[in-house]
Amino acid sequence: MKILLKFIILGFLSSLLFPPFFILPIGFIIFPFLYFLLIDKEFQNKNKSFHFISGLSYGISMNFVVLIWIKEPFLIDQATRNFYFVSYLLVFYCSIYYGLSFLILSFIKNNFSKLILIPILFVIIEIVREHLGYGFPWITFASISSGNSFILNLIYYFGTYGLSYCTLIIFLLPVAIILFYEKDIKRIFLKIYLIVLLSIILFCIILIYIRLENENNLEKNLVDVSLVQLNFSLVDKINNNELNIIYEQIMEIINKNNSDLLIFAENDYPYLVSNLKELDFMTSGLSKDQSIVIGGTKKDGLKFYNTFFLIEKNTIQDFDKVILVPFGEFLPFRNFLYFFDKIVGSNDFSSGNKTRLIQTSNNLKIIPIICYEIIFFNNLLNKYNSNSDILINITNDSWFGDFSGPYQHFYLSRMRAIEFNKTLIRVSGNGISAVINNKGEVLDYIPLNKKEIKRFKIPIYLNSLPNLKNYHSLIFILLFIIFIFSIVFNKKNNN
Repeated sequence: MKILLKFIILGFLSSLLFPPFFILPIGFIIFPFLYFLLIDKEFQNKNKSFHFISGLSYGISMNFVVLIWIKEPFLIDQATRNFYFVSYLLVFYCSIYYGLSFLILSFIKNNFSKLILIPILFVIIEIVREHLGYGFPWITFASISSGNSFILNLIYYFGTYGLSYCTLIIFLLPVAIILFYEKDIKRIFLKIYLIVLLSIILFCIILIYIRLENENNLEKNLVDVSLVQLNFSLVDKINNNELNIIYEQIMEIINKNNSDLLIFAENDYPYLVSNLKELDFMTSGLSKDQSIVIGGTKKDGLKFYNTFFLIEKNTIQDFDKVILVPFGEFLPFRNFLYFFDKIVGSNDFSSGNKTRLIQTSNNLKIIPIICYEIIFFNNLLNKYNSNSDILINITNDSWFGDFSGPYQHFYLSRMRAIEFNKTLIRVSGNGISAVINNKGEVLDYIPLNKKEIKRFKIPIYLNSLPNLKNYHSLIFILLFIIFIFSIVFNKKNNN
């Protein structure tokens, strides 16, 4: 029981590495302690099920804190309050992977191989969790660095999985230093490991400086943009009496604003749109080069879409959300889970199929991203839109509560600006709305739960470093090679 308690404590402490806490120094204590606990003789003598339960306990303790906001959608309506506990099935699901990783480690007898395998298995957890079922790439160790724009710039070179791996091996650096002074350890392997690890750290620092120095000297165009955070609650949007008030405020802002690009949030337009021509009235007061972005619900026949509208003087374009939220925008097994109707609604949304690219009349190429699509970094860029100018993410984070959820979503979004090497404009109905440049710097923002309009000029870079997104998948080859090496090493050098 004492061993399980130690894993539970380590899981809780691990959660403090993630946004919004960012207590990074404890990572150099957590992961060495985790390693020495995994190679402890008493623990190794336990049966395989105990190893699985230990990993599960670590995962539940960590994920419960990281995903503590997951119950918030259930608390919005009285009819679903009594079912909030169902949300914690996601915590359990995400934690099963840590149980499996501990189970795999239980078959590894060589301690050096375990040192190599821990970060690999934790990254494999992220990869599998993103691609299995509906996918949930929310919990990534790369996000630990999302509060530090200097370290976060590594994501430009290595991608999300690569940054997760680098973060974990650096946290395990004290282990290699401690083991180097052990008498019964083959120091040659640790010497090589330390040299490689320290070389990687030095190489990473050089790469970051090269990127930041290059980006400081870039040519750029400036686009006049206004971000509109209306801060209406979900209850207001459900209440028919409030819809006219929301509509009137939107029209007043449009009529008074002369920015090149005026951006509202996801589902800010309060009425159902059955035909794009229904939005023509918004174009009457616009100048030739003005554009409006606003989110709304579109009905096409019997199908409903969560839609990103781009409205200009002579044209209206739309993009329908592709990656839908299960239990949020559609309900799996609706016949059995009918009590979710208060959250999901009685009609499921449909997934869009358009190319993720919209171009304005003045040739500004936009990648439209709706809500939590922003966390699916492998599904956003392709050969059709990789040369676009900016990312625009409209979202409604009212579902996430006021504690950690909106902040996590914000920091996960921040990662995309550097990873894709593009300026990101993020507008949330209740916050956090912000403009983040391609180096991850927050140029300006509107805090959570505040009604405000921010206007400023955003940079569009003309001669930036090339996008490296296509090369980020090389991490799979690297992890595979290191994984095979650790298995072979384990067989030849069993303790």
